[in-house]
Amino acid sequence: MSLLFGVIIADAQVRVGDTVFYARDSVIELEPDPTTIFFQQGEKTKTPKNIVLITKERKTITLANFFKTLVADETDSPLYSDHAFADLDKDGKKELLISNFTGGAHCCDEIYIFKNIGTNKYQHVAKLFAGNTIITKENEFIYDFHEQLGYFFTCFACGYTDTTDGAPVEISSILLRYNKGKITVVPGDQELKSIINDNLGKLGEQPYEKLDDDLAHDDGLRKEIVLNLAVYYYSYGKNLVETQRLFNKYYKHPDAKKIWTAFAKQLQQIRSDNDF
Repeated sequence: MSLLFGVIIADAQVRVGDTVFYARDSVIELEPDPTTIFFQQGEKTKTPKNIVLITKERKTITLANFFKTLVADETDSPLYSDHAFADLDKDGKKELLISNFTGGAHCCDEIYIFKNIGTNKYQHVAKLFAGNTIITKENEFIYDFHEQLGYFFTCFACGYTDTTDGAPVEISSILLRYNKGKITVVPGDQELKSIINDNLGKLGEQPYEKLDDDLAHDDGLRKEIVLNLAVYYYSYGKNLVETQRLFNKYYKHPDAKKIWTAFAKQLQQIRSDNDF
């Protein structure tokens, strides 16, 4: 079960390549990845060399040459990249979106957004760097923190498990929306805040598991805690002081300083990798 801004999503999903596997009532159904559909069905240009981009670094480059910069592996060739034009904020002007898969284990998708500033000319607005960012039918973005926090004191595939009726609600995503040249986080509501507090209260009551100095792996509990904290941080104004207060309120174990320092460092990396 997962939750995004107070809406419970009961369907489990796992992405393999460009396919999302949905498990509903013990029946496996195959559905294409919504982001893949967005780019496959989106409007294209047949002349990428005629599209001019202004990059984040204020450099001018054609779309054709920009694709060549999306190096994904040792062969200096992108494993996968695509583009589409779409009016994200319904203002009558279509933005240019570029996707790229960087390759590697558990990694990574990039989505670049450029706004139209003239005929065949587009300026950088934002870059999203994560794993499996979903573009919805409403042209909003569901951004998940599992990629960046996947190895947080545990293995990537490891996750905290609680099968009781009162188990914490899985929370790891925020909603992003583009409007008038900016991409912003849709603020969380009071229900989401209550659920995060309830989650952290339950997680903080779990027994302390001392980390092995060589492996530094637990059962996924610490990762589950910081996933809630990451959603809280971005959903309520990126207030690091308030986020740390929340952490200190519920995490009382001897390694609290170590865990917070590692999380704050990872949060800084997320901010560096993304433009929201």
